[in-house]
Amino acid sequence: MAVKKKPLGKQLEQALHKVGEYYADAVRDKMVNEGLHSSGRLGASIETKIVDGSLDVLQAKYGAAIDEGSRSASAGYQKVSKAFIANIMEWAQMKGIRPDKGSMKDMAFGIAKTIKRDGLVQRYGNTGAKIFDRVYKELEDRIGTDLMEGYQKDIKNKLNKL
Repeated sequence: MAVKKKPLGKQLEQALHKVGEYYADAVRDKMVNEGLHSSGRLGASIETKIVDGSLDVLQAKYGAAIDEGSRSASAGYQKVSKAFIANIMEWAQMKGIRPDKGSMKDMAFGIAKTIKRDGLVQRYGNTGAKIFDRVYKELEDRIGTDLMEGYQKDIKNKLNKL
């Protein structure tokens, strides 16, 4: 038999929504401030949902590679997909990056091989930008306060109904 979760109190649920909004906004701002955006699609893909009493943060699939880093491929880094090359070409065009010599496709292939060999986002040691963790640490006290206030209001409301 499945255990049915008790629904959140109204005030705590509102606090979770509020936290989700300002947390997602802070992540988007940090991405912009640190130059981790080109088209804005990753920032636009960030959304929050309340699932089983907790706040889930969702993002585009490739966001995990930027946030958590990507492993280097010890073998087979010469093999890169056409879609990966096309994505890098699109990124380079948005950033205004042009090759000194050769075609955009040649440049994108070289970048793709380097990413496959070394990993992604070198300025963070290829371990990822850790934006979600850093933003959480910056907002941790505010988040705790907002959630505690919502929870306290729910408890007071229940006590008043007794």
